[in-house]
Amino acid sequence: MSRPIESNVIASPLTTKFMSSFVLLTILAGLGVGVARVLISLYAVHLEATELQLGLISAAQNFGILIMALPIGVLVQRFGSLNIFCIGSVLGAVVYSLTPLKVGAWYLFAVTALVSFVLPMRFVSINTVFLSNLKRLGPARAGWFRGSHMMGYFLIAPALSVLLIEHFGYGGSFYVVSLLFLGTLLLAPWCFQRSTPQVTNRPHFQWRDIVAPLALIKTHASLRIVCILEFLSSVANNYFGFFIVVIAIQSFALSEPMAVMLLTVQGIVFVGSLFSMGGLAELMGYQKFYLIGLSLMATALLILALTKITLLMWPASVMFGLGLGMLHIANFMSFARVGEQTAMAKISPILALVGPSGGLLGGLIGAVFGAQVGLQNLFLPIGLVFIGLIILISKDQEFIQFLKPDVSEQSVKGQEL
Repeated sequence: MSRPIESNVIASPLTTKFMSSFVLLTILAGLGVGVARVLISLYAVHLEATELQLGLISAAQNFGILIMALPIGVLVQRFGSLNIFCIGSVLGAVVYSLTPLKVGAWYLFAVTALVSFVLPMRFVSINTVFLSNLKRLGPARAGWFRGSHMMGYFLIAPALSVLLIEHFGYGGSFYVVSLLFLGTLLLAPWCFQRSTPQVTNRPHFQWRDIVAPLALIKTHASLRIVCILEFLSSVANNYFGFFIVVIAIQSFALSEPMAVMLLTVQGIVFVGSLFSMGGLAELMGYQKFYLIGLSLMATALLILALTKITLLMWPASVMFGLGLGMLHIANFMSFARVGEQTAMAKISPILALVGPSGGLLGGLIGAVFGAQVGLQNLFLPIGLVFIGLIILISKDQEFIQFLKPDVSEQSVKGQEL
């Protein structure tokens, strides 16, 4: 049985058509999910949802992802990225179109949870193709590719969401999200056509195929640390992304557009770092790069937790976006390195599982402790955890050795130059 091309690291040259199409697809895919995220957050506030409901709605965006990430990874290997991505896009469009049919916080929670079951079909497919091409892209262009997705998700989506609400209301805005999901179908064949599987005599699904990525986490020590970093950065990012708007409106009396601007500022810095800092990671070394990124995030989280001054929320958002971007670059290069050492087809579902797991915890933290502790105060323990990560990256010698470039890798780069 032959495997789809995305199961391994691709060695053939990247074509201009593939690169341009993939960038446009990732921008549009990120835009659809990003607009939906901001809409759900603002709509929940509009519905006067309680802290419990807000936290559950935030966490619901990851419920199905946790369940489906590993099975979808197997499906992508068997049926190819194109087929799985297209099915996920159609199903996502249908579910989002159901959102305006009934008004209520618990109904919004149910629809948000439902759509989370189909989202892995899209981003596992994209991540598999991305990771398979990452070695040839190199750190600088890898950040550029990843930044295109985050440009739609973090940068364009917040401002577009406010614009859509002003012109179409919440109901019409969710229909626009459905159209954005369907729009990706036009670009998908150009991006995934090189990944069509030539598979015959497919065996029945086996449980060990689904859980194989988890066994890899158990046996690969450096992968475990990268997963911890990705998990905790997702906790912080999801908590910030969902609750910063609520905190800004309720605790600092900012208007809705100004509250969303905090997300926009963070998104601009985050995406800018992805586009510009990949080469810096290679120059200074990934351990230093990790330490600087973690320090920026820890400082930002502590400021957000302790400040009573509205003005300080802006530099904290800038620091948070910059640190998050640095972690994003380093984590993706580390995941790809593990994939080269083991099996790339197992790394994509791990990435699809770990990030949303952190996102789920971020939402649950707000749901469980938001009312008693205060949503703003919860930035403090998250910030302290990042201080612990700084100590871990400074002391773990095996991980430090893993982050050093291979001699063979450096010689190949020298030949390319």
